[in-house]
Amino acid sequence: MDLSVLWLFFAILVFFHAGEVLLVWAYNPEQLSWDSTLITWPYTFAVSCGVSEFVATEWMWPSLKHVDAIFYLGLTMAVVGELLRKVGMVTAKHNFTHLVQYEKRQKHRLVTWGIYRFVRHPGYLGFLLFAVGLQVMLHNVVSTLGFAYVLWRFFTDRLEDEEEMLGKFFGAEHAAYRARVWSGIPGWP
Repeated sequence: MDLSVLWLFFAILVFFHAGEVLLVWAYNPEQLSWDSTLITWPYTFAVSCGVSEFVATEWMWPSLKHVDAIFYLGLTMAVVGELLRKVGMVTAKHNFTHLVQYEKRQKHRLVTWGIYRFVRHPGYLGFLLFAVGLQVMLHNVVSTLGFAYVLWRFFTDRLEDEEEMLGKFFGAEHAAYRARVWSGIPGWP
């Protein structure tokens, strides 16, 4: 059983999560905590399911697990997703937080420049591409569909709260921004 693809998967995960912590440390050190890793029990369970699917299908149908166009498509999705998310975090600086804010912080500004000219939530779009892309890279059919659906539901639910709060914080400025720029999540304007 060739597990080199699985080692690459884990290396990409470590890079992603370490980058999250480093950027929180750089721009929001007062919010630095274990939550900054984005590693939660549901996420750990989902990743474990993906690894289990990979190992099971590698063992039962090894011909399905090889480096091909699907592998490179998934890797590209993951890298583009990682870049989108991190560019969004760096562009927003202290305005980017891992948690929906229910009170406007004194230094909070509506970010509409850089990557935010093209997508309102590059962090959400980036994470969606990253996580689904890793499952595509592993040729995990069930986990690809599962990750896509669960993350889409998570982000659409979260966007309801976040967009409401941004509307309260920034009023007409946010309404105009929302009207001209896509959210980044399919099916959500």
